[in-house]
Amino acid sequence: MKIRYIIKETFRGFESAKFSTFASVITIAISLSLITIFTTIFLTSNKLIKSIKEKVEIEVFLNDNITSEEVNSLIDKIRTIGGIKQVTFVSKEEAKKIFEKDWGKEMLEVLDYNPLPPSLKINLYEEYKTVDRMNKIKSQLSELNKVEEVKFPEENLHIIEENSSAIMYILLVILITTFFGSIFLVANTIRLVINSRQKVIQIHKLLGATNGFIIMPYFLEGFMQGLLGSIISLGVLYGIFIYYSSKFQQANIKIEFFDIYTMLYICLAGIALGSLGSLLSAKKFLKLKIN
Repeated sequence: MKIRYIIKETFRGFESAKFSTFASVITIAISLSLITIFTTIFLTSNKLIKSIKEKVEIEVFLNDNITSEEVNSLIDKIRTIGGIKQVTFVSKEEAKKIFEKDWGKEMLEVLDYNPLPPSLKINLYEEYKTVDRMNKIKSQLSELNKVEEVKFPEENLHIIEENSSAIMYILLVILITTFFGSIFLVANTIRLVINSRQKVIQIHKLLGATNGFIIMPYFLEGFMQGLLGSIISLGVLYGIFIYYSSKFQQANIKIEFFDIYTMLYICLAGIALGSLGSLLSAKKFLKLKIN
């Protein structure tokens, strides 16, 4: 009987406060869309910065007269330096092929010899790809025998370090502000729905109903509003995806919509927003201490 009554009250709440319920669902949909967009931007930016850093490497130019035995010995010494992930030897012939691929054969055809030196491309572990640590490794490499010059894109890495930290911080602040702002908006919108039924709540309390019994219909309303809001949010996000995917296709950039697990998380986030908003709103009227 109690379950039947709670379900009945839940749907009656939808019917008696249609405008407030609609406003609550739309608020959840907008809030969830904003949270999802900023989360996507945050995660994508983080991945982009990591992918750029992965391509950062140290290039060690060697003497032209270095022998294969000396190359192997040098590589063994370099591998003992902390932070070294991979060392790749590039011979003069390979360097020539790379140069011709990037710049064309004409620039080298004017010369009777190959001016490009053999080199080593050194990839570091991610935590070592900072300007300070790479400069320390550069100084260690410069002291090794048969090493002519050591280079890495210091200026570019410096720009990445400065800007990436600022961008990630700003995005994180926006994301946290949007999240808590969304909870506040949802809670206040649902509070209007509960406020319109304040007399019903008072009657229930006078009849001796427990706080849990009184709050359950509103909790279920928040649950359903959150579910509806998340479905609408997915529709909005899919519309945004369709609009921008056509533009990205023109630039030969392929993007994909969220997978089933991400959509499930969005639905769960919407349900959490609606349910939490209901609990926070009901707390004011029932004076519950929510643990």
